[in-house]
Amino acid sequence: MIGNYLLRGNFQAITAITLSSLLSFLLQPFAFLISGSVIGLITLRKGVNSALQTLVVSFLILQAFFMILSIPFYVSTIFLLIVWSPVFFLSSILRLTENQGVVILSSGSITIALTIISYLLIGDVSAWWEQYLTKVFEATVPSPQIDVYKAMIASNSNLIQFMIFAGYTLNMTIGVLFARWWQSRLFNPGGFQKEFYALNIPVIILPVFIIIGILASIINQPWQLMYRDILLLLIFMYLIQGISFVHRTVYKLKLSVSWLVFLYGLLIFLPQMGLIIACLGIVDVFSNWKNKNNQPGKES
Repeated sequence: MIGNYLLRGNFQAITAITLSSLLSFLLQPFAFLISGSVIGLITLRKGVNSALQTLVVSFLILQAFFMILSIPFYVSTIFLLIVWSPVFFLSSILRLTENQGVVILSSGSITIALTIISYLLIGDVSAWWEQYLTKVFEATVPSPQIDVYKAMIASNSNLIQFMIFAGYTLNMTIGVLFARWWQSRLFNPGGFQKEFYALNIPVIILPVFIIIGILASIINQPWQLMYRDILLLLIFMYLIQGISFVHRTVYKLKLSVSWLVFLYGLLIFLPQMGLIIACLGIVDVFSNWKNKNNQPGKES
């Protein structure tokens, strides 16, 4: 089994990370699932120091290979850091806390920080993305279709930044959670399900969510868009909390798995449902906090 092989020793771990990263470079949309999950499993099982040493050796091997292929150093480095760094960081947090809610908060915090940095450096992020993607399409799309793509970009330019960072948050989270599921399958059957059902984003983020919502409605441009993007990323975090709540409810009530299929179908074909699920996540976080503070015997 692949999992048992890559955990046997440093050589096997280095081989697994190197080969999975090469495959990820070819299949970039699945990079977090392919190489990210391998890095996550090694970090979760063997510890931070062992995983870090393995990553350093794999990085040197990959750079030598990319040099042979004449791939610029900065291109390969950026790709590897974008995938490796957050997965290693989030897996370390999960190993330390054993709390998937903290992982969701941390992954969202990474993209929120990147959002703030991009607005501080660029200013009008929407215009920048519109200009950049227009150049990309002009170079790759047949001339008769250019106007269609330009109109699509112009109408969605305000959401491009959020969609990219929401996708990044989702990919980071999937990579780490898949690694946790993998670890559970190998060493602790049923452990992932129990941990996922107990997922609870720290309640301290709720006041921040309210403050950001107020700022997004009263601050003038261009910072209004920044606060709006941050608010949407916070909602996205609560969407994952809401999905955990639905899974837990279906399990507790012994409902058919068809309810989960229906849920994901709605999220795919009717994205607006994500807001409702996120609201369930917010209620779930508040309810968990309230129940914890109302436990019998708790000092007042």
